[in-house]
Amino acid sequence: MRHATICISLLLCSAAAPANDDDGPVELTVKPTLCIVDSRTPVCDIRFVVTWRSVETGYYCVFTDIEERPLRCWSEGRSGELQDGRQVQRDFSYWINEGAGEPPLASVTVTLLRMDSDDRRRRRRSRHVWDVL
Repeated sequence: MRHATICISLLLCSAAAPANDDDGPVELTVKPTLCIVDSRTPVCDIRFVVTWRSVETGYYCVFTDIEERPLRCWSEGRSGELQDGRQVQRDFSYWINEGAGEPPLASVTVTLLRMDSDDRRRRRRSRHVWDVL
């Protein structure tokens, strides 16, 4: 099931978020943006690919709301990529800005989707035939 969770999440689309509605100066892309788990695998163990590009050369840092420090910074850059392996237990966001304390230029939210089944027939089917006696 763990491999199925990763495969499903990798097949789902990515997200790109410009700084504003009219093709902003910085674009941030995260793949995948959705991780699906169930009661047997409550944590999604996955690797994210975070890419960005900018119209202007500058100093940029990618952050996440899981950690206080930046994941990575680039000086005099116009684009960059990083791979971030995580064990996801809740929704969180990646964002890019021009250094600590600056407002985000673009952000992407990663969603954790829980698929817990309340179907009693499913649990009943998993019983052994001798359990009724």
